[in-house]
Amino acid sequence: EQASWVCQCDDNMVQRLETDFKMTLQQQSTLEQWAAWLDNVMMQALKPYEGRPSFPKAARQFLLKWSFYSSMVIRDLTLRSAASFGSFHLIRLLYDEYMFYLVEHRVAQATGETPIAVMGEVPM
Repeated sequence: EQASWVCQCDDNMVQRLETDFKMTLQQQSTLEQWAAWLDNVMMQALKPYEGRPSFPKAARQFLLKWSFYSSMVIRDLTLRSAASFGSFHLIRLLYDEYMFYLVEHRVAQATGETPIAVMGEVPM
């Protein structure tokens, strides 16, 4: 509920992502399958903004929301003293970095710039 209030995300999308995440965990997916899942999450979230001038801003907002949701998962694992906390923390770090990489390259592609140029821009 906190994440929903802060991020104002579509509840159906959040539920779908949670279900997909759990299914991918249960299937003991490969790193390549996880990378494809992350790419699909990004594409779904940013699809409504494709071709619009607001795309870079929407991408930044997506990264903020992604980071907030993943920190809420880690917080929940911490509060429950989950034995899997260490593993999930490492996975979260990897996924956050990879998601940042995906978004950075997608914004660069959309704006016709290099990824390094995208990161050097100061948002308005």
